[in-house]
Amino acid sequence: MTVPLQSAPKVEPPLGPFATLPPDVAGLKKLKILLLVTSINSFTQRVFSYLQYLGLDQVSIQLATSDEDMLEAAESWQPDIVLCPFLTKKLPPSIHNKWITLVVHPGPPGDAGPSSLDWVLLGDTGTHSSSADLLGQLLDSIPSPTPQRSHWGTICFQATEDLDGGAVWAWEQYELPRLGTVTKAQVYQGYHSAAAMSSVIHALCRVYKLTAGAGLPKGQWMSVVPKETWQTRCVSLGETFMGGETHERPLLQSAKRRPDWEKHIAEDVLRILNAGDSQPGAMLHPLTTDAKSSLFAYGAHLENASIPSELYTSLGYETYDLVPNGRAIASRDGAVLFKTRQTTGASAGIWITHGRVPRGKDKPIDPKVPMVEAIKLGGHGRALEGVQEWKQDSWEQKEDEWQEVYVKSVKEGEGIAQLVYWNFYNGAFTTENCKTLLSALQWATSPERGHVKLVALMGGNYFSNGIALNTIEHASSPGLETWHNINAIDDIVSFLVSDVSDDKVPAFMQGIEPLCKRGIATVACVRGNAAAGGVALATACDVVLAGRGVVLNPSYRGMGLHGSELHSFSYLQRCGSIRAAEILREMKPLNTSLAQSSGLIDGEIGSSSQTVLETEPLFVKAITSILTAKTSSAPFSSAPWARSSPPSLGGEDRGVSSKSWIDDMCTTKLCTYTTSRTFPPLQHYRTEELSQMLLDSFHPIRSQRYHTRRHRFVCKLKATGTPARYKLHDGVVVGREGEGAVQDEEDKEAFDDAPGWERGEEWGWVGMAMPESLKTSQVLRIPLYPSSSSSPCPTPSPAAEKPPAFDEESRQPSYLSTATSTSNTSGPDESLPLTPRASSPPYHIINGDDNGKDEGGGFAKPLSITDKLYTALGVKAKTKSPKPFFSKKKKENSIPPTSRISASVPAMSHPVLKRPLGKGEQMSEWPCLVTGGEEWEGKRGNAVAEDGIKVENVV
Repeated sequence: MTVPLQSAPKVEPPLGPFATLPPDVAGLKKLKILLLVTSINSFTQRVFSYLQYLGLDQVSIQLATSDEDMLEAAESWQPDIVLCPFLTKKLPPSIHNKWITLVVHPGPPGDAGPSSLDWVLLGDTGTHSSSADLLGQLLDSIPSPTPQRSHWGTICFQATEDLDGGAVWAWEQYELPRLGTVTKAQVYQGYHSAAAMSSVIHALCRVYKLTAGAGLPKGQWMSVVPKETWQTRCVSLGETFMGGETHERPLLQSAKRRPDWEKHIAEDVLRILNAGDSQPGAMLHPLTTDAKSSLFAYGAHLENASIPSELYTSLGYETYDLVPNGRAIASRDGAVLFKTRQTTGASAGIWITHGRVPRGKDKPIDPKVPMVEAIKLGGHGRALEGVQEWKQDSWEQKEDEWQEVYVKSVKEGEGIAQLVYWNFYNGAFTTENCKTLLSALQWATSPERGHVKLVALMGGNYFSNGIALNTIEHASSPGLETWHNINAIDDIVSFLVSDVSDDKVPAFMQGIEPLCKRGIATVACVRGNAAAGGVALATACDVVLAGRGVVLNPSYRGMGLHGSELHSFSYLQRCGSIRAAEILREMKPLNTSLAQSSGLIDGEIGSSSQTVLETEPLFVKAITSILTAKTSSAPFSSAPWARSSPPSLGGEDRGVSSKSWIDDMCTTKLCTYTTSRTFPPLQHYRTEELSQMLLDSFHPIRSQRYHTRRHRFVCKLKATGTPARYKLHDGVVVGREGEGAVQDEEDKEAFDDAPGWERGEEWGWVGMAMPESLKTSQVLRIPLYPSSSSSPCPTPSPAAEKPPAFDEESRQPSYLSTATSTSNTSGPDESLPLTPRASSPPYHIINGDDNGKDEGGGFAKPLSITDKLYTALGVKAKTKSPKPFFSKKKKENSIPPTSRISASVPAMSHPVLKRPLGKGEQMSEWPCLVTGGEEWEGKRGNAVAEDGIKVENVV
């Protein structure tokens, strides 16, 4: 369900210009399209997922690793159209002379050059045709506000010998936001991405109409030319470009656009830094006279509040005016505040959150790290002498003060919704970021805040990309920092899901009443892109809403990580075992419509052309509607654990139709956690996931693949090839291991093998005892190969195969050339982590996917482990009604369910496996009931009885 736009005169279809292809271009689905791209960045992912949504299933991707690779892909695939949504190198004539080749450029007709967005965001209005002295004029001219263009645009043109000079097949324009208020990356991912998506689809349709749609023989396709009006008028308004004159501009180098602390006020510095953020970045002049290098600077924010006197008096200055311009005067959570030139109406200074030390040409770039660390790394540490930490003193939003995390309150009737915002650089959550956000969430839901009924995760320009790979890469021990980071983000998720098993929750949650017991529901408002752990963070909420145009990439596998954030619980519950496995295994991006059909999200907000800021009022309106909604008129769906069953389907009639929807979600969630519980404590899921993350961080084999991939990703090393999952042009569809399958390392079932590992020993690597739940929790992992004969858990190899001890050196970049990944999923505008999978042990844990189905009406009864074994053996066994796992009664001398062992099993062969249980294996009676979105019931294998009642699987 969707909250409609109320104010916009025209509401676009869900994800782009078409909800479905118009009848006159329906044949476009049959064409073969080849995407040639520099990297599979956010826009490439958006194009790919939208083409899938429209039904174009013959779309192959080739990375521009070399002219030869691109030509070989084209010759092999023999595409009808070549499309280049993100290409930063010139195409060889052997491609664009043979196939119609469409290229996307982030500028309107007449604009050309590699730095189009940089120039326009610095203030190039087009009034100067010559570029010779233009940069100097833009940096020297300091009126406030800076003159700017009213509009900018993006084109989809046909590639020719003249770079950026081919005929335009379609283009779009958009209103340009006020300079300094957005970064280059925000313009690219927001305004440009939406306009380019419309341009690409219209261009494809127009090419089709003049070629295949007109019955033109394939040999004559290269002779077609676009209509004159297509080249001069944009697709939405039918108007010519409204932003002024356009020109070809040269490359804008970082070293030539440094802010001048004596000349520029804070607003000027913001404009200069934002024009190059996130790539290539603007450079600062050396901060100290003895520093040997300058710094790249990222993440600039104005500070308009009054500067506390103790910050500058501690540095030896009696008044703020005496502080030299460009002096570091405060820090906050790794960011640094610099004093800027003061004039009437100017801000007091500028915060810079991140920096990077420049390296020589053709050398891997350094990670982007918090500015405090970057200053020290660059040899500027003396600039921080005497600088004090200026802590944020309140979580409530303050208009004049920069706050990386803040809370807004919305009250409707008797209920309060707490909207928690954050804007972590590139969507990466560092360990400290996670602790800060958790503190804000705890404050927002404290009883002192009043009658809080809803907590909404609002995010920022990105929602979240999970753990901070740049910070991890910079750490002295990347494995240990990964461990700290994943635990910190897991704490946020544990707080949101708020299990009621008091003895099975993280330490910080013990003694804290769960949110559902307090009548507080959770909603994730995914206004910006999300990937890996960021998607899992959202899906842990009771309701997930996402803005149309947002790209979700739920997989961890491409980065060599298993991942955590309780995705083993939330993905299984929301999507079902088969679809959850597909999402993690396929490692492909999803648009919001595909994500909703999978059960990952519960509603779409706004239109595809709207940016993060433009959709915010719509999300707030959706939150208000949730606050006041009754169950009978709920505006969205919700997670299975919070979704009550109607009485007609066997649900309890609690008068829910007239009940507050939030109250009903909390009541249902509490019931799911207690009397109707069909799964272990959620801490068991977390523990199992963390065991896999320990292997990824420290195991000699598993860690090497992760550390290698992370290093290549962070340092932007050139990809060695295209991931097989995108290469349809290889002639063989990527599939399961076997004859004819084309697979990369991460596509194989053996990817998660851990030679020599003994289950539980990994906790000792970080000085911790093995959690008791590990004896049975392996069945809680999502089986990525459910029909395989392997266990869902990596198995220890024989002791003879145990590798040598893992030393610190093997985690350093010295070996990084030995195990390369072909994956390259980041563009110059973002940091989007992907990720992992499981091993191939010799035993098989029965997951019961085909057992326990009731042939008649009603829901199936969960089977005990003994029942599953007898069923697998073909022996008819009488099942008993299961007892709920939540019980206050305890039998004397009883063993907890998580460690209970059948008396006949330990000393005997397993009845199905025909062998004794292996080291660390125990049989459990926890049946994990899987639920999910109805759309995937067939693909998950869920049975549907004749009366229409859905029968859920036991996993």
